[in-house]
Amino acid sequence: MLLVWLTEALVFALVVAGILAERPLALAATGAALVCAGALVRFVPPLRAALAGTFARHRAAALAGGALLALVLPLALRASPYWTFVATLALLYITIGQGLNLQIGTAGVLNLAGAAFAGLGGYAVGLLTVSAGWPPWLAVLVAPWVAVVVGTVLFVPILKTRGHYLALVTIAFVFIFNILMNNFEFTGGPQGIKNIPTLRVFGHAFTDKPALFGVELPAHANFYYATLVVAALTTWIIRRLHDSWLGLTLNTLRDDEIAARCCGVSITRGKLLAFCIGNFFIGLGGALYAVMVGFVSPPDFDFGYSLVMLSVIIIGGVDSIPGVVLGACLLLPLPERFRFLHEYRLLLYGLVIVVMLLYRPRGLWPAQVRRYR
Repeated sequence: MLLVWLTEALVFALVVAGILAERPLALAATGAALVCAGALVRFVPPLRAALAGTFARHRAAALAGGALLALVLPLALRASPYWTFVATLALLYITIGQGLNLQIGTAGVLNLAGAAFAGLGGYAVGLLTVSAGWPPWLAVLVAPWVAVVVGTVLFVPILKTRGHYLALVTIAFVFIFNILMNNFEFTGGPQGIKNIPTLRVFGHAFTDKPALFGVELPAHANFYYATLVVAALTTWIIRRLHDSWLGLTLNTLRDDEIAARCCGVSITRGKLLAFCIGNFFIGLGGALYAVMVGFVSPPDFDFGYSLVMLSVIIIGGVDSIPGVVLGACLLLPLPERFRFLHEYRLLLYGLVIVVMLLYRPRGLWPAQVRRYR
């Protein structure tokens, strides 16, 4: 158990040091330390086996240690509030990625309109709070259902298409959504919806600075802890669904629809369930984003963000629930850490995805083979 906690603390310290490093030499030294640690685990089989066995035996302790480190992360990053905001975005992408992974990875329904469904949640919050005067917490609870309803309507053409035709239908929906948001007056057009009120829980506004262990944290820490709870709850729910009869049914649909139909599985009902459940969590991520930044506009939900959501799944591992967590925690902070590269940053980002598809198509944390008791 002590080895588990020491390993987690060491990785946490290296990651925080890499995030807060200001000088190129310090950043390079931290990066080299992380690469060396990863190389030792990868190329020294006895060490890898020992760590894997220890974490497997003390899984509860590993989860408890990870949860504790996640709680104290804003405390470690208090010198740079911007990184607390980036960590919050990563948690939002965990919520969105788990919903999208249920569709693409578990059920095989290729949805490239993730940004549009997140935008439905964000715009619903904006309209319900600014135009209708709803309290933000109630709008956040209702907004994901807008994505579910619209997704149910879109499911009609989706059911009639397969493969790349299905991808084209969802891509078209992203562009339709952006065109409509740009031209509808009640959504603010290109200017979007401004002054979305922040969340308030038990009289505590999320714009006020919280305190942890007597230390004042930046205001974004409020949203960090809220999204941490939502991401953890979403991951737990998706894990339970994946391990249930529904997850087995969706895997059967993904692998062979004809065989699934011959076994009495309803293709329409299974795909519709996966599409609606996934869109709920995608819309929830968009709703939380809206109350966090207080503003939504069409460029916030264009097709490029759909590709980022898809990349989280590809890098982490298709149909891998912990892989989505790992993919979001890598894909969001790393481009920001290398922002000093300016125009080369996106080039490196694309290069990493191409390398992953060529040499590790199952992702950094591949999905485990389903086992039966």
